[in-house]
Amino acid sequence: MNRCINNSRVKSSLAAAAALLLAACASHVQKPAAPAPAAPATAPTAQQLPDKGDPEQRFQAALQLMKDKKPQDAKDAFAKLSQDFPQYSGPLNDLGVLQAQGKQRDQAIGSFSRAAAISPQEDFAWAWLGILYRENGDYGRSEQAYLKAIALKSDNPVTHLNLGILYDAYLKRPQDALAQYREYQRIAGKDGKPVVTAWINELQDGLPQPTGGKPIAAGQVTPAAGTVSAAGRPPAVEHK
Repeated sequence: MNRCINNSRVKSSLAAAAALLLAACASHVQKPAAPAPAAPATAPTAQQLPDKGDPEQRFQAALQLMKDKKPQDAKDAFAKLSQDFPQYSGPLNDLGVLQAQGKQRDQAIGSFSRAAAISPQEDFAWAWLGILYRENGDYGRSEQAYLKAIALKSDNPVTHLNLGILYDAYLKRPQDALAQYREYQRIAGKDGKPVVTAWINELQDGLPQPTGGKPIAAGQVTPAAGTVSAAGRPPAVEHK
């Protein structure tokens, strides 16, 4: 059965996936700890040290601005906090989320890239970079960012779902999409989106049939990145 991924389907699924990531942000929030005391040869006097305030208090105040739906004030607070305490990735991650919500895609990519450089073993920034690169049409970087996020945190169902959508709707790699959709279902369990089952069935129906005309069983689909033919697949309508 041929199918065409319509605009509303991709748009709603990506919006939902982004919403899940935003929800994850609340639990992901990095609370800056007090920096370790330095031991300079000659300690500066208190008068020489600029008073930047307590990073934890400032961070919580910026979060409250987010909750109060004051995005510009929150962005200013997170930007200043990341400038004063560049060793922390948390303010940059939250700044990136606000910039992405405000359609400031290039600025968001910059913020998440800096966060990933500070904390390269955390998946949050990489997962968001996957979304933003896809929106920029840079599908190769999007795939690599998602794969990096999965390598760091393989049990995040949203990342598998977003990578599956990238393979399905944009790169036209149905077998790879199937693998990611199935992994999403396995991790999400009863909390998974029912529509993903329909996508799996439609992709399955579009795959070439083995000799004898018997349908390929779900467990027999194995991804082979970069080698899957897109023959017979209608072009996808891109998310706007």
